[in-house]
Amino acid sequence: MKKNTRHSPVAHNRALATGVALLVLLMQGCATLDREECQVADWRLIGYQDGVQGKPASVIGTYREDCAKHAVVPDLDAWQAGRAQGLQEYCTPANAFRLGRSGHAYPVVCPEPASAAFRIAYDDGRAIYLARSEVKDTHAQIHQREHEIGTLQEEKRHKLAELIQDGLHKEQRVLLLYEIHQIDEEMQALTAEIDSLEHDLLVQQAYLDSLVSTQSR
Repeated sequence: MKKNTRHSPVAHNRALATGVALLVLLMQGCATLDREECQVADWRLIGYQDGVQGKPASVIGTYREDCAKHAVVPDLDAWQAGRAQGLQEYCTPANAFRLGRSGHAYPVVCPEPASAAFRIAYDDGRAIYLARSEVKDTHAQIHQREHEIGTLQEEKRHKLAELIQDGLHKEQRVLLLYEIHQIDEEMQALTAEIDSLEHDLLVQQAYLDSLVSTQSR
């Protein structure tokens, strides 16, 4: 009598669930594999997910170390084939532009000839990121100086209130007037800095707008 060699639905579902859980962990950056994950791993699919996420080839070394503990050897050919397929989706000019514009470090994972176009698109996106960062920094500098002026104005109000109080000696009045004068000079200097920064901001914003209009993908 022939034995039934088919896997039970329970075993099949368990393996499927394990495989899905493994892919979720890998996509979340959790590359450590346990015994069951190593045994049921679809190495081509894992390689594909690694490629789609732009992971370096060195990640297979981590899988090897994890699975060696359980006497399992990853299928390198399947993983490489899957990763190559995934990199075809990752190494596109549109993705490179998005990465550069978001401020991500340049990923050295794309093979030739895709890497050339990938680098150009990344640099275009990176230029927008840097220009936008410069505009943001200038805004922050302006707001900081405006806050400092507000603080100085409050300090000046207190000193003016002291100045009109009865019973002040002449020396105290002279000192308060001097301090008020110093505050006025500080506010004038900060106002001049704001004027200069606002001029810089106009130039920076115009440059950013030109980049966005010509390089948006």
